[in-house]
Amino acid sequence: MAYDVVPEPGEEVEAKIELNLSKKARPFFFAVSNRAIYIPRTKLIAKTDPYYFQRVPLNQLRHVVVKRLRPYALWLLAALMIPIGLVTTIWMMEPVLRKEPGTHDISGWPIAVFVCGFLVPVAAKGRFGLEIWFNGGKYRWKPPLVVDGTSKRKITETFQTIIEACRKVGAPISDKRVT
Repeated sequence: MAYDVVPEPGEEVEAKIELNLSKKARPFFFAVSNRAIYIPRTKLIAKTDPYYFQRVPLNQLRHVVVKRLRPYALWLLAALMIPIGLVTTIWMMEPVLRKEPGTHDISGWPIAVFVCGFLVPVAAKGRFGLEIWFNGGKYRWKPPLVVDGTSKRKITETFQTIIEACRKVGAPISDKRVT
């Protein structure tokens, strides 16, 4: 991925952020300079590498917000996963429990759906997102759902680095993590 910051003459890059949590999660890139912020974008049609930074000058920046993401859709997903996983597990195990003769297909997927239904609210708890409003539009980043402490810490550090860099260059900031 070619997220390259090409600073203008006299421009100094304050922070270049790369967050790569796992092989499956899409990496996050972001940069802040003394004259602009650099937002990661993807070209719709490209011959080669479609990834690039959109340069937003600080005078076009309205505000940068780190705010809590609403967990209601994930709670609904969990509320569906638990009973569906439980019912399909019972349905799958019924011939085995009744000791019916013959071979029976048993899969781990229904049990996994049931267990993940309990993990989704844990992953959704305390989740924050980044919102940037500027004259040409807005940019939103929702970090991937993670359960482990190391990934949550990396995401928190990324938000902190973005906020500190934006504060340093004088960008308007609203950090809703602090209560």
